Amino acid sequence: MKKFLLILMTLTIVMSAFACQKQNDAPNEKSEANETNESSETNELDEPDRTDEVTLISAVMVDGELYKDTGYINNLVKCGTMDGKIEKVVPTNEFPKNDGESNFDKCEYQYAGEGFLTVYYEGKYLLFSTGDIWDETKKYVANFTGTVEEVACDEDTKDATMLRIKDIDVPEEFKYIFGKNTEYPNPFLVKLDYVDVHNDRERIDPKEIEGKKVRVYFDGKAHNTELESSALITIDSAYEVEVLD
Repeated sequence: MKKFLLILMTLTIVMSAFACQKQNDAPNEKSEANETNESSETNELDEPDRTDEVTLISAVMVDGELYKDTGYINNLVKCGTMDGKIEKVVPTNEFPKNDGESNFDKCEYQYAGEGFLTVYYEGKYLLFSTGDIWDETKKYVANFTGTVEEVACDEDTKDATMLRIKDIDVPEEFKYIFGKNTEYPNPFLVKLDYVDVHNDRERIDPKEIEGKKVRVYFDGKAHNTELESSALITIDSAYEVEVLD
């Protein structure tokens, strides 16, 4: 009899444990399913929107021609009456399709040479064009020539950081940038932050141009241009340095 009761108690305990295990398994299965669904939903939320807008280069439509920003300032323009206004703005991921539209903001414009437009925006005369021809673009950009007297380098990185340029010659149309200075007996300093140095459009190491004649293109801003200033005229924002030798 005792042996029978012992067997019965053992079976009861086993069955109870099995029942508890089944109850515990069910929530786990549900939890795993939820985790799978949540993971799937999270992945869907994290997946990049395939229709994200891409900002295009600034452009305007005038007289049926699409003019795009060249990235340069038109330094031949100092003032003057604008020829028209851009009143309608399309999304930044589209190019204008109709006259009087831009894809960046409202602005004013003035006709320049063939294929070029001066866009007056935020106090700057931006140069826009219908093409991408540097030989035509560069005539609008402030520049001067001279000979590289010294190339200054960073003590740690050894990278070229500044040019000291002597024998300065400034084209007549850009002399206004330097105020009342009409002669330039002292060297100019040109900082080389993100400046492209090239010879015939082929990039070269600035450290190799000491003693070379160069033409410097810049945005029309110069420091220490006052006649009474003892500091050297400095160009902080050059676009590029073209080696002429």
